[in-house]
Amino acid sequence: MITLKKISHLTGFSVSTVSKALNDKQDINVETKKRIQEFAFQSNYVPNKNAISLRRSKSFIIAVILPQVNDAFYSETLCNIQKMASKSGYRIMFFQSFENTAKEVIYLDEINDGSVDGALVLSTNRNEFKANYKKINTIPIESVQITKGQNLDILKADCMAIFGNLLNQIN
Repeated sequence: MITLKKISHLTGFSVSTVSKALNDKQDINVETKKRIQEFAFQSNYVPNKNAISLRRSKSFIIAVILPQVNDAFYSETLCNIQKMASKSGYRIMFFQSFENTAKEVIYLDEINDGSVDGALVLSTNRNEFKANYKKINTIPIESVQITKGQNLDILKADCMAIFGNLLNQIN
């Protein structure tokens, strides 16, 4: 894997100059920027997500807690959420609660360490969930009540709208 340091060594520019070029900063010569960017592209350079996360204090990960992934509705919803997250530069980490509100709260406790930027909880008992998650306040959390017999098309739209709200909060 090629790094900024290796690009710096191979192109003869400082690591700082390489970083500025790859981040498309304006305080660098246009020709230098173009040369470095072309070299990085040809070398299949991929930015280190961990380094970016540290620099920006963001993980670019969103947790999704849902009752079960093998249900067609949840599977399709998770797929749509992942597509939407990906378009915004985020990855998804998902947890299955198996319709257990206590597990939802346990998972939120686990991610309350800065490892994710936000969480979406699809809960079968939203009131119980809301009563239990009050102590989680380091990340934005959105929740959706899942009720048996609910119109699935409306529920899908609600999930996507609420996930959109979550993305807006963390961007």
